[in-house]
Amino acid sequence: MSSRQLRKLQKQRELAGNTDAAPAAEASSSEDDSPGPVPAAKPRVSLFAALGGDGDENGDDDDEPEEEPQPDSEPTEQQASQSAIKTSKKKKKKKKKAAKAKAQVEAAAENDDEDEIDKAILELKLAAPRADASTGQAQPEPQQRINELLSINTHHLRAINEMRQLFGREVIESAAAEEQREASNTRQRRGGQQNVDLETFLRGPPGMKKLPEVSLRRNVFIQGREHWPRATAGGLTMEVLEKRADGTTEYAYVHDNRYDAVQTFFFSCVQMGDPMRIVHLLAQVPYHVSTLLQVSAVAKQDQNMALSAELCERALFTFGRVATTAFRQDLERGKARLDFRRPENRQLWLAGYHYLRSLIRKGTYRTALEWAKLLFSFDHKDPYAMRHFLHFLAIRAYEGQWLVDFIEELERTSDNRDTAYLRQSLVLAKLQLKDTEGAKAELRAGIQRLPWLYCALYQELNLDAPPSIWGVSADTDARSFWTKLYVYQTKDLWNNTATLSLLQQVAKSLDKVETAQLPASDAPPDLGATRLAYLEGQTSIIAAAPREYLDMQPNYEFDPLPPPEEDNIFTGDGCRMPWRDRNSSTRAMDNQMEAQLRALIERQQARLQAGRANNNGQGGGAGLAGIPPDDEENAELDMLDMDDPELRQDLEEHARRANAPGIVQTLMRMLRGDGAPEEEYAHEGEHEPAEYAYHDDSDETPGEGPPGAWPS
Repeated sequence: MSSRQLRKLQKQRELAGNTDAAPAAEASSSEDDSPGPVPAAKPRVSLFAALGGDGDENGDDDDEPEEEPQPDSEPTEQQASQSAIKTSKKKKKKKKKAAKAKAQVEAAAENDDEDEIDKAILELKLAAPRADASTGQAQPEPQQRINELLSINTHHLRAINEMRQLFGREVIESAAAEEQREASNTRQRRGGQQNVDLETFLRGPPGMKKLPEVSLRRNVFIQGREHWPRATAGGLTMEVLEKRADGTTEYAYVHDNRYDAVQTFFFSCVQMGDPMRIVHLLAQVPYHVSTLLQVSAVAKQDQNMALSAELCERALFTFGRVATTAFRQDLERGKARLDFRRPENRQLWLAGYHYLRSLIRKGTYRTALEWAKLLFSFDHKDPYAMRHFLHFLAIRAYEGQWLVDFIEELERTSDNRDTAYLRQSLVLAKLQLKDTEGAKAELRAGIQRLPWLYCALYQELNLDAPPSIWGVSADTDARSFWTKLYVYQTKDLWNNTATLSLLQQVAKSLDKVETAQLPASDAPPDLGATRLAYLEGQTSIIAAAPREYLDMQPNYEFDPLPPPEEDNIFTGDGCRMPWRDRNSSTRAMDNQMEAQLRALIERQQARLQAGRANNNGQGGGAGLAGIPPDDEENAELDMLDMDDPELRQDLEEHARRANAPGIVQTLMRMLRGDGAPEEEYAHEGEHEPAEYAYHDDSDETPGEGPPGAWPS
């Protein structure tokens, strides 16, 4: 109840009290003067009726009538009674009219006030949608939708969570305990040996300091491992560069002077072509990302896939430990952005790609899908062509509806013409969703649009091509590239009873496809797709990739096929080293770097000699490295083992042969086929098995169940 209504009620109460008191006083005086008939009692006024404003419509008075004072000459009793009644009626009418007029005035005033309040509230309500509308204009609906599709659930970034769901918590814990016991027994057996394997050396001696439990578990990317050494990130940090109008935020990883110096030394070690130099460097800077990725490649060549994946995990752990809380929040909403032109950021893509491959090898497809979404969300230009992972991983992870939404949104927001190939996986997605009619429609349109793709798919599945597409093959390098890439990734997904039956049914029902009415060629692969093919290592796919991208220099394993130098954003000399021209103008910079390294050698000579003297009696990791383990968190750079005549000689030789290519470039030229016949390059490894398989060539029988199901 408003304050105005309360005041009105109070006035009416006072008025009712006054009218009650007047008749009582007159009645008492008349009783004292002369006895007479007692007037009939008037009914009391209801206070609730007063809230109505105008009183009762039946003529009941709101107030008691006032009686006329008795005159000196008393009239007869009947006359007095009639006179009192007339007077009372006149006063009641006047009072009623006045009260009604007063109530109307107050109601009008109150309504005016309420109208003003309503108008203000209405304006406020209208103002809020206008603000939202302006925000909606700054962030268009398609951009908002793609952000929603690429939002990340950090629970799915941990492979251990999916493995527990697949195999059970008890099985995983018992397997981890067994692995720990085997590792402990191995260290005990090799305790007295001077030479140890790479994995044992990188673990360090028993009893060394470990990272805090909080740091291991509260990482946005990777849950750390207990045996990882205790050390800082070495000068790697994260900064916020820009908060954009579309609601996204651009972040960047930054190297400080300390980290940049290690990066420079790392590049020198790569140029020397000695893998053990890089392994020694990693022992001193255990969280230097480029070194971790390079040693991961060394472990892969040593056929130690578990160690290779673990080193990629440690690189991702390093990125995660310096990430900010705001970055994690934007990451979960699909609004975190990284610029691929920054070499510091590119290391995250490379580490994520290699870790993604290890997840596929283990069969943890749901986790792999989340990582592919993560890498795509950082830059929608897709520098690592993650879209060519997302389509088949979504089928493997039984995320068919997500794939349908993603492909449709990708076609609206992207100008990549290769989405026509990705769209063929919607046939598999709709079969998973029990939408057989939708799958038939997609398959019919796909065969008519890409007949060469389905002809190649028939060949890979050991089926006879139907007349509608028989003899149609990819007639350009672009079509050959996209066809080989798609078939390589999805062959096993099509090899099941339901899909093969639908494929043969629809293909046989179509007339001969008229290829003359189709586009002359498809869009050539961009640099991102070429980078993906290069990393996959399938020579049959690389042979169809654009040569101008494959011949780009520099091209190192720690930064494959980077953008041209003018497109990069450099913030330090360490990341610029691969692009430095080897001529007289930069030779002085080489000499300056060599002088700095020599100063480091002299500064650490006494300390390293003392460390070796203390380490002579230890077995563990002394044999491989010949250096003491590092127990200090901030001693990564100071403990570089450069007190070595052979290392000095290598550095001097590196300065003298500045124009000579390193071993990595030589290997790259061998892979590209420079100096080898083109025919040999085109067919070399055509049928060799991939390092990790999307399909099992030994099982030629179609699988049961929907696409993406585990083999029985």
